[in-house]
Amino acid sequence: MRWIGATLVAVGTAMPAQAQTFVDLFAGKSFPQRSATTLTAAEARINDTVIPAEVRVDVERLRLSNSTIFGARVGHWFDWFGIAADASTLDPDVKRQTIRATANVRFDEEVFGEEVVIDPGRSVAVDIPRVTIPTTATFAALAMVRVPRGGVEPYAFAGPVYLVTDSDISGDWGVRAGGGAKLPIGRRVALFGEYRYTRVAASAVAGRVGGEARGVTGTTGDIRVDATLRNHSAVGGVSFAF
Repeated sequence: MRWIGATLVAVGTAMPAQAQTFVDLFAGKSFPQRSATTLTAAEARINDTVIPAEVRVDVERLRLSNSTIFGARVGHWFDWFGIAADASTLDPDVKRQTIRATANVRFDEEVFGEEVVIDPGRSVAVDIPRVTIPTTATFAALAMVRVPRGGVEPYAFAGPVYLVTDSDISGDWGVRAGGGAKLPIGRRVALFGEYRYTRVAASAVAGRVGGEARGVTGTTGDIRVDATLRNHSAVGGVSFAF
């Protein structure tokens, strides 16, 4: 990213900095991008006999809601370079919307109280209600750089992030990057504002689909829902130096 490169170049002309430990507390608004989602089932059970199956439903452009986030960061500046541990909430509920979906086999089941039929290779519209996602959290390990000026202090950061949530949703690794600026209002206190980008994978098991016809009972295996969350956030807060 160009602004990270500019920050690194500016370090060479910056004022000398002192090593210090810091704690940041922040809050702000989260703006998730639309996300493609995949539903898959790897097996089927016919009259208690397991047979191979590959059921796949692709959902195009799932819209998630904006949300308020809170978080904290603890780190240490060695000079112009620092490291930090970052934790923040992430609460992307699914909006009420009409989505488009395709499937690799015929899908004819009730979804959210409505009969949904998807023929193989055909894109169809499906209405879904608002779905509340349990409040989640992300934890990140960040490498940071800053331009110590004795006044307003720009900084940038990047590092791996992990999604943590309840037992119904499995988190995975991703990346967080961003930047901002601090404005000192005292010897050890500063205000700051920053932009944060988070990209992380998530998955959940959404139960099974089954039915009975002419004495034959069939169910799919566990239906796995996989999505990649891409989230933009604007936050502000207070920083304490020690």
